[in-house]
Amino acid sequence: MELTKWQFRNPYHDQRQDAERTFVFGPYVLKIKQQHWDKVDLHHNTGYVVWDGAYLLAKFVFERVEVQGKRCLELGAGNGLVSIVAHCRGAKNVVATDMPEYLEFMRCNIAENVTPEQLPSIDVCELLWGTPTDIGPVDIVFGSEILYLSDQHAALISTLKQVMHSQSVAYFIYKERRLNEQQFAQLASNSGFTVREIPKAALDAEFADEPYHLLKVTKQK
Repeated sequence: MELTKWQFRNPYHDQRQDAERTFVFGPYVLKIKQQHWDKVDLHHNTGYVVWDGAYLLAKFVFERVEVQGKRCLELGAGNGLVSIVAHCRGAKNVVATDMPEYLEFMRCNIAENVTPEQLPSIDVCELLWGTPTDIGPVDIVFGSEILYLSDQHAALISTLKQVMHSQSVAYFIYKERRLNEQQFAQLASNSGFTVREIPKAALDAEFADEPYHLLKVTKQK
């Protein structure tokens, strides 16, 4: 039997409609459940499907981010894919956060892909951006497809100020949707952060022609 390399995209089928999706990261085969009980789009039930940006960020984390022994935080974690990948790569602890309606769904996906002995290393909790939190300080922050909420950029930056220390780094990926996503970089720069865009060559080549942007955010020295 001929072996073929696993690819994310299937041109003949929209996998966002599947009840479960399979993702391969090196030796790890992850099973991520999705649900479509209600309408899913950019403003409804976003955490119940795996968006392309989440996969792109998860692959970037797996291949290019040193998370071994680090404490990580995912914002808008939804189904938990990026958090699970960070755990697989050896993060000391991962805090996966989102709105309350997604937390139980996230816990189910994490339990599906993490052994019972390892479960205590991934915390799942609610986090409302811009409000006081006892999460942190963390070493690495992740966020996929969350910058389209431009009215929440100020609150997001407020949360970053709370959870990041002087050596922390945050990675955010977004797709251009003409929803003022680029405002985040300017606001963050004006708020004591350094923001730079990582070259697109660092992302999966399957998406070379798509308008995805990956930002690296650090605190200004």
